Amino acid sequence: MTVRPTSSHRARSSRLALSAATALLLYIALGAYVSPRPPGSVDLAAESLVGHGLGLALVAYRSGLFPTYATLAALALLASIWLPRWRGRVAFGVVALLVAWRISDLFKSVFARPRPEHWVLVRESSGSYSSGHATLSLVVYGLWAYFIWRSGLPRPVRVAVSGMLVLWCLIVAWSRLAMGAHFPTDLAGGWLLGLAVLTALGAATGFLRRKTL
Repeated sequence: MTVRPTSSHRARSSRLALSAATALLLYIALGAYVSPRPPGSVDLAAESLVGHGLGLALVAYRSGLFPTYATLAALALLASIWLPRWRGRVAFGVVALLVAWRISDLFKSVFARPRPEHWVLVRESSGSYSSGHATLSLVVYGLWAYFIWRSGLPRPVRVAVSGMLVLWCLIVAWSRLAMGAHFPTDLAGGWLLGLAVLTALGAATGFLRRKTL
């Protein structure tokens, strides 16, 4: 049976659409401001983090690469065969990953911000704004933290797993500073873009409004 959207559902979708538009406008404004200019004081202050904790930073870096996310998505799709109530979440997560990946690459070429010169371990040739690692970690680890928090799992499990996913999302972002691969404003832009993707898809599908998550 088809369930017609109620006024409250439409209002929630409208709020998500407004959030998506706001996040995207802030993302574009930040990118337009920082990309043609030399790094500011906030970006230069992060140089003190370069070279610290490189072992953890390298693990976090690799966990934020697309092949890792593709592997996680494949495992989630397999798991959803035995967990039908999670299939909607898995499908939403896979679509969000693909959309965010392509949009992030597109905007990198548009802004073409030079990378920091103090890189270590891995040299990357794509644009600095915005951080694809920040975007995708929010879209994957952040989204699943939300899904698990809103699930019917026991509260201790939800608190522990969601907390660990949020912490790892932050560690992935920190790794980009520790490796000298990005400026802090690149990370802020990446999070804004990830938020824009998630809320736009949520508004389009209505999936994020369900109270059964």
